[in-house]
Amino acid sequence: MFPLFKKYKYVFLIILILIISTMILLFRYNKLTPPRDSLSFKVINAPSSRKLTAAILLLAPATGKFYIGDTISISLLVNTLNQSINAVEGKITFPSDKLEVTSISKEDSVISLWAEEPVPSSNPIAFSGGLPSPGFIGTGGKIITISFMVKSDGNAVIGIEDAQVLANDGFATNILSEIIPTNISLSKPKDKIADINDNGRIDLVDVSILLTNWGTPKNQRADLNGDGRVDVKDLSTLLSKWTH
Repeated sequence: MFPLFKKYKYVFLIILILIISTMILLFRYNKLTPPRDSLSFKVINAPSSRKLTAAILLLAPATGKFYIGDTISISLLVNTLNQSINAVEGKITFPSDKLEVTSISKEDSVISLWAEEPVPSSNPIAFSGGLPSPGFIGTGGKIITISFMVKSDGNAVIGIEDAQVLANDGFATNILSEIIPTNISLSKPKDKIADINDNGRIDLVDVSILLTNWGTPKNQRADLNGDGRVDVKDLSTLLSKWTH
């Protein structure tokens, strides 16, 4: 046997090393691995992605032409598309040199609980409110209606800022994606449109201003018919209103 061992001693040595290594690995595995009964698995659910449709706040009408002394009613509306909402807030801005708030109505509003009621004397006009579940879903949901009186001529933009529209999803997700303001043109009454210098008379001074701006006007008020040019049509309009 010993001659055989001497002949294959390296083979026996390798086999012995493999056996010892295997036993060590098995020992470590049994020591580190808990019993099968103690194994547990923890399933972590990834948060589901909430796909919410967008909402729009808009002022209506979006455009228009009005005259000094006119009363304009502007409604603040919300379009929620297919998503229910339960709260809105924001501020409505307007040029106080051209428009004056005469009243604010909450009649037929989709908002039933007001955290901050809109006040006519403020500019901007802040508003904040909500409604209980199931909330509001749809288009043309009225929030408030503001009545303005036109004070002077020019262009006036009534806008919305610092606004939020919150979904009725339990997370108060702001789904506001678009704001549509009102842009209106304000003019003098037609019977006073030819009084270019606002002195209460239509006379040679107005004629002089009109002729000075003949062609392409530097003073837009000389363009009485608003066609972008001062010409014989504007002169005819002025002369038809002549007072002195």
